[in-house]
Amino acid sequence: MNYKPISSFNGELLKLARLAAGLSLADVGEALGVTRQYASRLENDATPSGSQIKLLSELLLVKPEFFCKPRFKTIEIEQCHFRSLRSSTQTLKKSVMAQVEMLDSYFISVLEDEVAFPEVKVPTAEDNEFSSILNIERLAERTRKDLGIGLGPISNITRLLESLGCIVVDLDDADERVDAFSIYRRRPIVIRNTAKQSVGRLRFDFAHELGHLVMHQGIETGCRHTEQQANNFASAFLLPRSSFVAEFPQIKGSYFNWDAMIAMKIRWGVSLKAILYRAKALGLISTEKAKSGYIYLSKNGYTKVEKGDELMTPEQPLMLQRALHLLDSYTLETLVKESGMTRALLKDRYNLNMPAPKLRSV
Repeated sequence: MNYKPISSFNGELLKLARLAAGLSLADVGEALGVTRQYASRLENDATPSGSQIKLLSELLLVKPEFFCKPRFKTIEIEQCHFRSLRSSTQTLKKSVMAQVEMLDSYFISVLEDEVAFPEVKVPTAEDNEFSSILNIERLAERTRKDLGIGLGPISNITRLLESLGCIVVDLDDADERVDAFSIYRRRPIVIRNTAKQSVGRLRFDFAHELGHLVMHQGIETGCRHTEQQANNFASAFLLPRSSFVAEFPQIKGSYFNWDAMIAMKIRWGVSLKAILYRAKALGLISTEKAKSGYIYLSKNGYTKVEKGDELMTPEQPLMLQRALHLLDSYTLETLVKESGMTRALLKDRYNLNMPAPKLRSV
């Protein structure tokens, strides 16, 4: 096929696709056999040749038509809530933001025209409701009450987020330094990193993101203060104080009852570290005792994967995938075509199982 130069080539879309792919201008220049400076010009005021468009589309797993699209409202870093912010580089954050923008602006927005997603019902907190640790404790309890989930274990927090109208998406190639990420645009989007192996830690990350969505709409996050607020919310939301105090295993002499704590961890779907954190926050153990527990976990190699994790059921986002299966073959193919992204990109980057096109009978 001969690719003709595109007169309406939009360099901003090239930049968006490049950032989403985690590539530098030098990487694009090398793929095209041009200088980094010329690659930069393509994102500003130059129009590529037909052969260059072909190479760019193959490199970035998009269709040539993608570069003709307008750039919709961009995602700004001030809108985003990142976990592990301090270890995340600007380049890494820009890459994740670009991946989310591509999916939201060019795929989910079109999908919403075809499928009725749940109404967005994320509770909103007033400033005074998270002005202190005690207020956050009460806010988490009020949020549980508003959502009608009582004071027991939350069986599946991924499904809870989806029932609130949040789009939960896997990013298969996300860097391990990004634990989770959320943004509130037309509807909340929560990104989960499939590199994380601990079910309990992932559930805590999701509760942390819910805390950001409840407390920090319109507030720039990422500082120690807002991250601590989200941690306090997640801890109180997953482990309500009255239930936790009643169930926390008594210490045997000077030793933790680790077997009982592992059973509690499995029942509540949290990590052992989260249990220690909560016990300290509620005054059930001292700071020194909590520290000894953290040291025990570290010495036994439980910093990322803990004993008992193998008995916890991993959670999977379903809403977006189910929406795709509701579409007939023609509508799905039209949706993919309008997105400007390839099936390979949607499958490999966003872990979406794209139903195979159905052949029309003759």
